Amino acid sequence: MTDPDWQRDMLRRISAEQPPAEEPAHPDDAPPPGQPVAPAPRLQPQPQQPPSYPPPVYEQQHPAYQENQPRADWGRAAGDSGESVFDKFRRVASEAAYLIGGSGKLQHDVDLIATCRRPIAITRRVGVTSPVLDGGTSTVTALLSTTLAAQRADRVVAVDVDPGGAELSRRLELTRGSGAIEGATLVRSDPTVPALRATLAATQSQGARDVGLAVVDCPGSMFDEIATEMATTGHCTVLVVPSVPQVASYCLQQLDQLAPAGQDVLLHRGVVVIAVVDSSTADTARWLRDAFRQRGLDPVVVPYDPHIAGAWPLHSSELETETRRAVLELAARVVGIVTQTAS
Repeated sequence: MTDPDWQRDMLRRISAEQPPAEEPAHPDDAPPPGQPVAPAPRLQPQPQQPPSYPPPVYEQQHPAYQENQPRADWGRAAGDSGESVFDKFRRVASEAAYLIGGSGKLQHDVDLIATCRRPIAITRRVGVTSPVLDGGTSTVTALLSTTLAAQRADRVVAVDVDPGGAELSRRLELTRGSGAIEGATLVRSDPTVPALRATLAATQSQGARDVGLAVVDCPGSMFDEIATEMATTGHCTVLVVPSVPQVASYCLQQLDQLAPAGQDVLLHRGVVVIAVVDSSTADTARWLRDAFRQRGLDPVVVPYDPHIAGAWPLHSSELETETRRAVLELAARVVGIVTQTAS
């Protein structure tokens, strides 16, 4: 055997001992013979999610936000987080309830506060009266004046025209010349029309822009000379009706006997307040509210509050939430009336 024949015989033996080449895992994806193999694609960097920032502090502290705080996987697809259709629906419904319910009440309160803060160029006079004696005018005057003083930048004066009883003074924990509490300034006047006029004029001695509102606690009934003076010369009349059943019926009879001029004052420059004096008179308060609405009046119901019933003095920070909302509603209505009434 020549040398080339020997070499060819050795090559055949070596080829026979080697295993066959493995086929590609995906023969369909293999490039056709004669074409260069394309390089493997480079890995693209995955997009990063933007960082999540905590909500503002005032939202974290709000109970509605804490109860309806959205889940951590908000906005993910159902397949990414394993969230079922039912869970997603419940989550969306919970978020909508927070936006409509909680924020709706907050927005209403914001609107009321904005109304209370309307600018007043000349002092506006508000008379607080009742068809009956001891109808709660001192309490409503204290609540109204302190609420207005808490929201306004100008001065709010509460005028006590009952030097004998001095219930308004006790409600505000003030005596003559002792200053102001909770922003409201207390002044006292003798129960005569000339004395009241002099007192109101004296409150503006530092300038007409210094005092925005003067709230007068009228001592007698709505037919008293002080109440008549405030209904004639004032810019707003607040009529307080207690929720005692027998007294409530009497008050409605007195209102029905008003002259057309008096009825016009209540319709256009008046706010009716139903004072719930006891938790057992809630049915009477509802009956009164319906009776006033039938007469074209939309009353403000101040609910029963244990702090009002037994507190001397009155501290607005200790009032119930519904009481503060009702008084804020009353204050906004009063400012809305006096800013639309010509002086």
